[in-house]
Amino acid sequence: MKMKQNFLKILLLLTVLATVSCIGDDVDIENNRRLLIKGKITDTQGNALPNISVITSALGDALGQTSTDASGNFSLVSLDEQFDPLDIFINVDNFYNQEINHTYSSRAYYSPQHGDRVLYDMGTIVLGKRAKLNLNLNNNTSDQNTVSYELLFTPSDCELPLNVIDPPDNCNLSESSSGTLSPSSQNEIIPIYSIQGSNVIFKYSINAGPIQTIEIPLTNEDNTYVFEY
Repeated sequence: MKMKQNFLKILLLLTVLATVSCIGDDVDIENNRRLLIKGKITDTQGNALPNISVITSALGDALGQTSTDASGNFSLVSLDEQFDPLDIFINVDNFYNQEINHTYSSRAYYSPQHGDRVLYDMGTIVLGKRAKLNLNLNNNTSDQNTVSYELLFTPSDCELPLNVIDPPDNCNLSESSSGTLSPSSQNEIIPIYSIQGSNVIFKYSINAGPIQTIEIPLTNEDNTYVFEY
């Protein structure tokens, strides 16, 4: 009986050590404290998205992981790191080789510093379908034009702050790209990864003239727009 008890103690110790090793050697768990992270994930039409990965992390070390149920709901009891800030990843595969839904966008919530909250009610998180735009900038060399441009769009991989006062709800038109093309520039294709149903705002000026604006709707998964100057 004593030998059996010793064996069970050793087995329990090995299990604890294995669990600790899974979350990283540099993670200092705060008195075995737990956090509750809950919410719901839908598409832009309000339909529940099942099997969407939800991960908590501290500086790249996973603390907890779950997936949404058939109704799009998730509830995760996570470990809490003692010093490092908490991050929450929705449909993200940056660190953990998790199976994600590549049809839909992702959300990453980053904390600027460690907080004292034990409940994170994320409410309803809306993930749009990913869409790509190939913006073709074609140089009509006979015109000898110079073009300055700026692109504004909603990124498919949205990053938002966590543990701050009045954080934004979305990443609408939060990404930008700009450049200048000379009369000798080669034709250029700019790939943009955004959200289906959104618009890419294309602002341009020819030869330092007035700024013109074109809204490019992303109606399909793959979109192409050709601009000649």
